[in-house]
Amino acid sequence: MKNVYSFAVIVLIVFFSSGTVVSARPDAVWRKGQLTLISKVVLDGDLSYNWSTEVVSLRQVDGRVRAFSAHQVQKFSWFDYDEHKQRTFLALSAALSNQPEPAFFEVCTDGALSVVRRLRRPHGLFKHAFSHPAYYHDQPTLAQNFDHFDYFVYDAGRLREFSKFYIDIYEPLMTTYQQELRTYTTTRNINERSLLGRLVLVDRYNYLVQQDPKTASARERQYVEE
Repeated sequence: MKNVYSFAVIVLIVFFSSGTVVSARPDAVWRKGQLTLISKVVLDGDLSYNWSTEVVSLRQVDGRVRAFSAHQVQKFSWFDYDEHKQRTFLALSAALSNQPEPAFFEVCTDGALSVVRRLRRPHGLFKHAFSHPAYYHDQPTLAQNFDHFDYFVYDAGRLREFSKFYIDIYEPLMTTYQQELRTYTTTRNINERSLLGRLVLVDRYNYLVQQDPKTASARERQYVEE
């Protein structure tokens, strides 16, 4: 009987909490940006992205709103004044067991190793009560919280998961600068087991590649040939 009572209390809490939140669901956030279709046609206007539905909406000058999925779009971007940076999203088809179709990923780091991210899907008892798409319009409280996302290195058409950092990313891709990265980690007391620490390591790796005379010479030769 005690267990039944406890369950009933939980259900009531979820019901009334979700009802309260429904009345205060956030509105879409619009930012001036640019969207490139698969056909290479470029469209300008106000953009709004919903991480849950994975749909980007375009509001044009005449007030019309059009919605696009990752099957229709190559990329889109806007300048985010809350984060003071240009943000770019790519439609990627990648070799993930749960990702057979194109999906939108935000570019976090662009370089020798590109880091992208995608919304982490909610799980558990409260999944349905608190997963209404209205809560997932891109906004600072969502976009700036690392815990809401899964991070990947996008390498040669493959998504390498940060959750398997050393096996899937560090060992096959970053050991060329292993000594430099170890020194950098030690002197700055970086926690390699944390997501933020691993993002810092990839960023440092990209910096080392960019500064390496050998890779710089290779880039210069490529530009000349082109």
